[in-house]
Amino acid sequence: MTTSTATATPTAPRVRAAGAEGRLTFDGVLRSEWIKLLSLRSIRWSIAIILVLSWGAAALMGLSLSMLRDDPDLGAGMFTPENIPALLVQAASIGSSFTVLVMGVLGVLAITSEYASGLILSSLTAVPSRTPLLAAKALVVAAISFGVGALGTFGGGLIAAIFLGGDALDAYVKPEVLASMVSTSLYLALVALLALGIGFLLRSSAGAIAAVVGLVFVAPILFQVLTLTGWDWVDRVADWLPSDLGTTLALEPVSANVSNLASEGLAVEPEGVGYWAALGGLVAWAAAALVPAAILFRKRDAV
Repeated sequence: MTTSTATATPTAPRVRAAGAEGRLTFDGVLRSEWIKLLSLRSIRWSIAIILVLSWGAAALMGLSLSMLRDDPDLGAGMFTPENIPALLVQAASIGSSFTVLVMGVLGVLAITSEYASGLILSSLTAVPSRTPLLAAKALVVAAISFGVGALGTFGGGLIAAIFLGGDALDAYVKPEVLASMVSTSLYLALVALLALGIGFLLRSSAGAIAAVVGLVFVAPILFQVLTLTGWDWVDRVADWLPSDLGTTLALEPVSANVSNLASEGLAVEPEGVGYWAALGGLVAWAAAALVPAAILFRKRDAV
């Protein structure tokens, strides 16, 4: 009796085709960074502080200006139709003197918090190619900082316009006023990117925050003191500090038709470089931190 045995032919394991759903994409990295940053309590607190400072400072400035306008002796010649846009921009952007520091902290913590917690190892495991990770983080930081800066600045301008009423509400929608508020938001976003680059370079929250504060807050004070020496180079260098460039961006669009404000103690005509040079200077500051950060990020160990 003969028994025949059927031999099953083994089938090769099915290989997932290229382009299947598990493939890493830059869009996926962007979404991951967006979720990761907004899930950080420190980032959410930074956003809240920026908005409170922006709106609170604008409200105080608007209230002060409204009281000044009602005083015929102090406000005479100040609240002309030509001056209202500049006064409104002053009120809308006055908070940026403080919020720029918080924006710098936001940019730093966007990366140093990962090094402090060890999450950077998981990030690099998920995204082995480091350049897309840095690029995605920079784009997310830029989007968040610009959006929050715009919300704070435009909201502050509206609050100040409500306090001033009348011509101020009409001036709020003038192109030059809108351009100034957008420019203030750009300034804050570029400082956040500068801080992000410093955070990548130093990988330490304390060190990076100290560097940002020194550059954005302490350096202008030191150069203000150095102007007493009478050295010509001091003013030329000070014009290119991030804070001075930000002032130029905010005030240049509304400075053309301003009159009588300097005599009232409100200097709104920016000195030094022009608008486009100021914008280019801030981009250069951000690039000066991000480019070497990208190079070192590719070469250094994860921790």
